[in-house]
Amino acid sequence: MKNNTPRIAMVAPPFGDTGGPEIVAQNLTDAFLELGVDVTLFAPADWNTDARHVVSLEKSIWNMKNIRQLGSKEFRKIKISSQEKVLDSQKDFDIIHLHSQRYAAGVCEKAEIPCVISFHNRISKDAFDKMTDVNLYTVALSQSQRGALATSAVIYNGVPTKKIQYSFEAGKYLIFVGRLTDQKGIDTAIEIAREAKQKLLIFGRIGNTQDRKDFFAEKIEPFLSEDIIYKGEVEHSQVYEYLKGASALLFPIRRPEVCPMVVAEALACGTPIIGTTIGPLPELLNNQKVAFLSDNFAELVNAVKNTHLFDRRACRKYAEENFDSTVMAKKYLKLYEQILGK
Repeated sequence: MKNNTPRIAMVAPPFGDTGGPEIVAQNLTDAFLELGVDVTLFAPADWNTDARHVVSLEKSIWNMKNIRQLGSKEFRKIKISSQEKVLDSQKDFDIIHLHSQRYAAGVCEKAEIPCVISFHNRISKDAFDKMTDVNLYTVALSQSQRGALATSAVIYNGVPTKKIQYSFEAGKYLIFVGRLTDQKGIDTAIEIAREAKQKLLIFGRIGNTQDRKDFFAEKIEPFLSEDIIYKGEVEHSQVYEYLKGASALLFPIRRPEVCPMVVAEALACGTPIIGTTIGPLPELLNNQKVAFLSDNFAELVNAVKNTHLFDRRACRKYAEENFDSTVMAKKYLKLYEQILGK
């Protein structure tokens, strides 16, 4: 222990630095630094971090040339190598925190110190049992995700609210941020905006698969206009700028998600959420001043027409109290200390 806090090895996913799990690993690392905790980030060389950085790969996988031409065995070997790099220096740490579910049990089996895994994706009972069989400590990111699984903890994703600018002025448009898929309900978001006669800005990836391209061509592109505008993919900092200028984030998901960060990001910008009652939204958003949830189309349209009834200051405060990165980090610290028997 250093300064009575555990020495943490934070092992990032190997793919890039812009995906959900990667952003959470970075946010958590940064929050530990802010709290004065001894943390080392194991990540590809092209990551930017203020933490002590141990290179797990020379480049993030999606930045490697010809990576898609590799055979499945070689590809798997690269991914495993990135996650097992931490084992070479595990004597310098008290605990290993992993973010890649597929290879976490393998790392834990070889480790001589406790390991924690955050579940950034849905987890089956069989996969969960294999992890607990090797004494891997497990963290669900919402009660909805946890379900009947006996995880070690439930800890919501956090965002660096201090770095996110907010606005308490009335928004000028609706906004949708996310993958352009049936699951995310972008087609429903478009229908809501059109029925309410409101401008909607859409941010997200079309995707490379034929199914994703067909979905865009059939469900989104025909409805684009002066009021329904596809903005494509932009830098995260730009997304924040657009979020704080929005009257509401539309989030009409169709199936359960883990712990969507855009919800926390929107609230941190002072922007309320209008969405469905699909998990984990009801547990994340249990304050009528910051969100309206319904599976009734007419009710969602009515909420869009009455965004003045939300309290943008309450949105910001709600984000600071529930979804700030330091709130997340303190909960993980408590878990680490319980694991280490402190």
